[in-house]
Amino acid sequence: MKLGLACDDGFPPAPVLDLLEQAGLPVGALRSVAGPALVDSGGATWLLAPGADVLEACVRGALDAGVVGKDLLLELAPQVHELLDLGVCRDVLVYATPEPGAAAVQRGRPRVATRYPLVTRRHFAATGRQVELVAFDAAPLAPGLGLADGAVELRSRLVLDEGIAGAGAPAGLRVREEIAACSARLVAGRAARALGGERLADLLERLRAAVGES
Repeated sequence: MKLGLACDDGFPPAPVLDLLEQAGLPVGALRSVAGPALVDSGGATWLLAPGADVLEACVRGALDAGVVGKDLLLELAPQVHELLDLGVCRDVLVYATPEPGAAAVQRGRPRVATRYPLVTRRHFAATGRQVELVAFDAAPLAPGLGLADGAVELRSRLVLDEGIAGAGAPAGLRVREEIAACSARLVAGRAARALGGERLADLLERLRAAVGES
């Protein structure tokens, strides 16, 4: 099989590898490999790459299945089938702003920095609010630079006032709103879902069993 693992930060997430190993997949060789990479292991070919690349490979039929975060599925809305919530790498997309009293510019439309412009626009539009989006990969740092009044980002990537800190970060942020719960998901492109047959069905069954045991 050809399988993809999203690993934007270099190495595949250990909880995902643990679950795949529990399902009997040959992942031992992946624990010491940082993406982007193609790895042949135990009869499977693994693509370790950013989540958007894993999704593109699934859409185009180059992979039988992939594991990506729900945050990307919400943002990119790719033409893939979401087969299973793996229940690991849990996180929450949130809207966060600096603490009251932190220097801020009053604007008619708040500026919101984010890597998730479509999710952000939908969230605020659903409550009748308009915001000015600022495309910024390091969204939690934008308020400290005066680029934005707040940020939409995964909670784990924020510098929060509770003391969850990141390297080189300015003053922390406080979560104001939760937008969407996220976790690692097993996905497959339409062609793979139609043609994968017994192999894909077997993979899905083994992962379901592993999720149930974890």
